[in-house]
Amino acid sequence: MLKDEERLSLREAADALAISEVTARRWVKSGKLKAYQPGRKYLIPRGAVDELLESDSGKAGRRSSPEPSLFSELEDERRRTFVQSCRRYAESRAESYEISGATLTQEGGVFAGSEGARILFVGAYEEYVELRPLVGRDLAFLFDEGLSEYEASRFSGLAVAALRPLAETVERLADRAAELAETEAQKAEVEQRRQRFTLIQGDIPA
Repeated sequence: MLKDEERLSLREAADALAISEVTARRWVKSGKLKAYQPGRKYLIPRGAVDELLESDSGKAGRRSSPEPSLFSELEDERRRTFVQSCRRYAESRAESYEISGATLTQEGGVFAGSEGARILFVGAYEEYVELRPLVGRDLAFLFDEGLSEYEASRFSGLAVAALRPLAETVERLADRAAELAETEAQKAEVEQRRQRFTLIQGDIPA
């Protein structure tokens, strides 16, 4: 491609193709739409946009083409099912940690005492921290076709909010780990992780 070829922003390319910016970004990542990426901003060659407009695949993705209402209904159902699945998984993991947590006061149990409480809390904490971006970003991305930037962000937030049962269990385990901590180092570790956990909870919708 020529260096002086006209380059469009992601928004300009999306407007030219009559698609949402979310869809345009997906096309870039899949290779369907060619783009430069200086820094962190995509720049789309005008020629790449023109090629899509002239191709059948480009025409199929245009919003000006009428879509059956059934398609939208199926997409909505897929999103609802995804969010429900996220919540069911979070509930199952929370239940598993709660069952293990019930053994904290049992002498000789797997998670007995202060060290057991710390291990259980750290395990639940790290699972949630890893699961949150996976659900809210990587997996939610597979279900946001046709949504605006705002709608996609809101949908991502709903998916993350569905993890609340696990988040609540993490909070309870933090309280228990702090209660059973026997050394200042153990208390400091729990408090440090609790503070980080509180920070990442800040953008979860109520």
